[in-house]
Amino acid sequence: MKRVSIVLAFLLCSCMLPAQDIITKKDGTDIQAKVTEVGQSTISYKKYSNLDGPLYTISISDIVMITYENGEREMYISQSNPTNNSTLPQGVMAYNNGKVSVGGVTIENEMLERYFTSEDYSLFKKGKSLILGGGIVNIIGCAALGYSIGWMITGGKPLWDLLIGGGVASIGGLIVCSIGEDNVRTAVNNYNSSLVFQPEIRIGTTTNGIGLVVVF
Repeated sequence: MKRVSIVLAFLLCSCMLPAQDIITKKDGTDIQAKVTEVGQSTISYKKYSNLDGPLYTISISDIVMITYENGEREMYISQSNPTNNSTLPQGVMAYNNGKVSVGGVTIENEMLERYFTSEDYSLFKKGKSLILGGGIVNIIGCAALGYSIGWMITGGKPLWDLLIGGGVASIGGLIVCSIGEDNVRTAVNNYNSSLVFQPEIRIGTTTNGIGLVVVF
């Protein structure tokens, strides 16, 4: 019974401990930390071994990746010190909640151009712009609808211009967002289709003479 109590106490303490983030530097070393802020050029964090201690900062150009306590990873590659494509995460590309990941690793916007062809990258950027613009129009339309409906509920005369305009803006914004989503997903699907194995068959020499050779 004592052994069971000790195990339960250990598990309880483990659950109460704050989870840690891992900052991987370009020199290969890891920093066990709790990331507090990710800025444009620096990352602020506290050491996991001293969460009540001072706040530290590190330049994004000095790190490769952050592995968050929930398992999500973000890659950082400085544009001033670009790396070869062979060092980039490889695998299937996915687009979820506005973020792009490759092989389960979140890819920053400045790195996406290395994955897409020029046409697909332009399509991707156009899609993101449409999503942003459509979202803004939809918010404005919903605000107009809400105001006009609230006005009528409180006994005011129907504001038909505002009501119709808000409805059109709301629906139009959703349509523009949908078009943008389609553009982004088309670019992502085009990238994934390039990963499909396509062996090349040519005539060449074999152990039995001349025949068909499959090139991988």
